[in-house]
Amino acid sequence: MKKILIAATLVLISVTAYANTVSEDCGCGLGHVLIGDKEGLVWGLLGTCLNGTSGNQTFGMTTGTLGCDTGGKIVMNEKIDIFVADNMDNLAMDIAAGEGETLEALAEIALVSDKTAFFVTLQNNFDTIYPSDNVSYNHVSATIRAML
Repeated sequence: MKKILIAATLVLISVTAYANTVSEDCGCGLGHVLIGDKEGLVWGLLGTCLNGTSGNQTFGMTTGTLGCDTGGKIVMNEKIDIFVADNMDNLAMDIAAGEGETLEALAEIALVSDKTAFFVTLQNNFDTIYPSDNVSYNHVSATIRAML
């Protein structure tokens, strides 16, 4: 048992011996925010422990906080889902017309750079996005996200 503990300690020390800052080596989370600029083994271990406590790293990755970058996808998808659910009728009219305030707002939420192409794509695929009068917002949102 002692040999395993010694080997694990040596591996841990060798991995962190080339450490940069806590932010660079331990990822995002509470450790990143509180001691991100510190260097060394002790700071690295403390940063790792802080990042793992009480689910704060998971929270940070989900929400894009605590120095974590979600790439925007999770948060953006959720915002699109909420927006589509709240604006189904107006969105349908704007997509059919290929323009409008609701479509503009959707493009802003989805961080679309080429709005004209986005609007044309949605308009050309209106029947796929809204296949029936009683389509669910989940279907509309998933179809729009697939076209992004």
